Amino acid sequence: LLLTPFLVFLIMSTLGLFIIGPVFHSLETYILKATEWILSLPLGIAGIIIGGVQQLIVVTGVHHVFNFLEIQLLAKDGFNPFNPLLSAAVAGQFGAVLAVGVKTKDVKLKALALPSALSAALGITEPAIYGVNLIKGKGKPFLMGLAGGAAGGFLASIFGLKASGMAVTVLPGILLFLNSQLPLYLISIIVGAGVSFVLTHTFVKLDK
Repeated sequence: LLLTPFLVFLIMSTLGLFIIGPVFHSLETYILKATEWILSLPLGIAGIIIGGVQQLIVVTGVHHVFNFLEIQLLAKDGFNPFNPLLSAAVAGQFGAVLAVGVKTKDVKLKALALPSALSAALGITEPAIYGVNLIKGKGKPFLMGLAGGAAGGFLASIFGLKASGMAVTVLPGILLFLNSQLPLYLISIIVGAGVSFVLTHTFVKLDK
């Protein structure tokens, strides 16, 4: 019995080192390479794909791999075209959870959704995704958030937005666009949030 905790630790460590770790490393590598290729696509297609899909990757938990991509972009080119697409994706979830908070008559849900919207506006979507958008309205707010992210990402891509740094998005992300790009950045995140807000408020049924 005394050896049981040690055996469990040994088994989990072995699985993590030789199976789970390599699998997730391979997955992250494929995601990184695919994203680099997508960024090269023209006509706003890159923005539609990344803005519409990035928050799905957040759900898998491997989204931190994008930090390496942003570091590579900044080191190679001196700017970061991925960040504004990420901001659009986050803005989409913000708009969706805000719509839930505004529309619902459930006091508890409203008290959960509105603070989650504030968190998303600051760039952190996990409370919105796991607390509201994925579990309320049959998960439709999350899908509407993806649609909003795609719309905002399309504009960010068409505008050719290029952040001067990384690690902050949506409202704090303004700090990376304190130049002639700022109005276009604001338009892209407002559209991303606005599209998802309207879609969620219009088509998602709550309180049933």
